[in-house]
Amino acid sequence: MYRWTDHTINPTGEARAVLRRVLKDLGLSGDVISDGVLAVSELVANAHEHARGPYEVHLRSAAGRYICEIHDGDPLLPMDLYATALSQAEVASVEAATGPLDERGRGLVIVNELARGQWGYHLTDWGTKAAWVVLAEAPAARKPVAPARSMPTCTSRSPRPRW
Repeated sequence: MYRWTDHTINPTGEARAVLRRVLKDLGLSGDVISDGVLAVSELVANAHEHARGPYEVHLRSAAGRYICEIHDGDPLLPMDLYATALSQAEVASVEAATGPLDERGRGLVIVNELARGQWGYHLTDWGTKAAWVVLAEAPAARKPVAPARSMPTCTSRSPRPRW
C-alpha cells in the first residue's frame, strides 16, 4: 500500500493520506478511519525513528478484520513490547514521573487505547519485524481490500508475508 526509505521526507504524513483514502474507499465510518489513521501513523513514526528501512505499510483482511501491518528492516522486537498495555493508574504514575506535557513516550499507549489492545509485533519469514494493528471488523458485505494502487514508492517491493 505504501513504501518508504530512511531518506523519505514526511513518511508519516504520506502514510496517513494513503491509508485514509483506502479506508474511505472501503466504506468505513469516519471515526474508524480517524482512529485507524492515528494508530497507524504512530506505528509508522516509531518504525521510521527506531528501526531501519526499507519500510512498508500493508492492509489485509483476515479472520473478519482489517489489519494494518508496518514492516521495517529491523529484526529486533521492542524491549518494552507490551508495556504500553497499562491501566489508567499506571499511566497516571508515568505522567507523574515524566510530566503530563511530556511529548515523548505516549505513542504506543495511544495505539493500545485506539486498538483496544488488538495490536502487537511479529517476526516475519525474512527475519525482520512487523507491527500490526486491528483497524476494524471486515463484514462479509464489505468489498475486499483492493490490490495496491500506484502509490509513492521510495524502494523496491519486498516479498509479502504469508498468512
